[in-house]
Amino acid sequence: MGSKTNFNSGNLIQSYYLYSALLALKLLALKPLASIVCHPEKVQRANISDLKNLTPFWLVAGLYMTTSPDPVTALTLLRAYVVARIIAAVGYVTRIPTMMKELAFFVSFTITTYMAACVVMKYNHAL
Repeated sequence: MGSKTNFNSGNLIQSYYLYSALLALKLLALKPLASIVCHPEKVQRANISDLKNLTPFWLVAGLYMTTSPDPVTALTLLRAYVVARIIAAVGYVTRIPTMMKELAFFVSFTITTYMAACVVMKYNHAL
């Protein structure tokens, strides 16, 4: 009976694919949402924010998966990033406190930066 924390690299990359697909679906869902809400400019701002943040994340997280990270850490980072981006998107459309939206951005930015630093440290011999 396997534990959920007993991941190998194949399972980890599958988790990356899953969470990336969820983020892509969220991004795609924002476009039609703009046509049914009262303030479509808020949804458009959320969409632009996602485009700015998801693009580097997808690249960096994919590279991070090649560094043989600790599976529990990597999975936690992926999950935290997805939750942070969902909170950030909801923050654009609803009235959650601005501090919550800013914290969500900071969390997602920090995760992407951490992953990028891990990639650079792992492959610095290639310089």
